[in-house]
Amino acid sequence: MSDDERLDAAASLSLPPEPASAAKARRFIADLCAATQMPSELCETASLLVSELVTNAIIHGKTSATIEVHRPPDTLRVSVRDDSPALPPVGARPTLSAESGRGLTIVSVLADAWGIEKVDSGKAIWFELRLG
Repeated sequence: MSDDERLDAAASLSLPPEPASAAKARRFIADLCAATQMPSELCETASLLVSELVTNAIIHGKTSATIEVHRPPDTLRVSVRDDSPALPPVGARPTLSAESGRGLTIVSVLADAWGIEKVDSGKAIWFELRLG
């Protein structure tokens, strides 16, 4: 079985609601990228975006987060689930002095596609990056 086939099936990581989880999320993505020899630019973008989404889950959702990664042909799809039913404000514009509120803007600018889905116990925010 190739690395692509193993990743296609899914990789996941559950993280506790603590600040160190964002760094663990970045390492998780970096390790997956290294194992499947994905382009470094794509990996850096995926690491940044997953960090933003995990941070949102922990700070705003006040809940643990679960990362799920799939790699269908030509795409890397990453989803971050949390147990908070509260949906993030989409399109909110933080002030220049605001310390937060830019995470989904970063995701919307850097991802090829993204979205928010309600799930049984909360929500999932996902993004996709095209390979090549």
